[in-house]
Amino acid sequence: MSNPSVPLSAELKEKLEKLQQVDLTKASTQLLQRSNKTQRQESYKNALVELNTSFEQYLAEAISLRFGLHAGQTRKLRFKKDRIRLLKQHDIDYLSIDGANTAQVLSLISQSILHEDAVVTADLNDAFPFWKEGYPMVQFDNTYDILAEDIQVHYQALIERLLTV
Repeated sequence: MSNPSVPLSAELKEKLEKLQQVDLTKASTQLLQRSNKTQRQESYKNALVELNTSFEQYLAEAISLRFGLHAGQTRKLRFKKDRIRLLKQHDIDYLSIDGANTAQVLSLISQSILHEDAVVTADLNDAFPFWKEGYPMVQFDNTYDILAEDIQVHYQALIERLLTV
């Protein structure tokens, strides 16, 4: 059972296609370019948080545009459970879209950096071979490189799916 969505007008399609071309890493890359070698790991931590923020912002904008959501519904998109539920109402299986797990990992990393002093939580244990629960996160540069590419692929695949419903 699908809820009615906003008809895909030429204008809406154009907006979604422009959003699909957005480089999610732009702000985080600029942040990394402004840092120096002594701040390298701290800069990569901040870049991961910025990457997650950028992804969430553009994702919410695209889904909100496509389905004509109001502000309250758009805010709920930050939560995986609500995102899955809302997209399922429009016949989109979020978890089957390439990179859905990457989005969850990026979100958990961002939360850990902001709220747990970048300590590996139970949810992130073994997310990367160099991470173990209870220990500080390491190799932020490698983590960023992996996630930046994967989250961009996921974002573009999701927009592509929004264009087809």
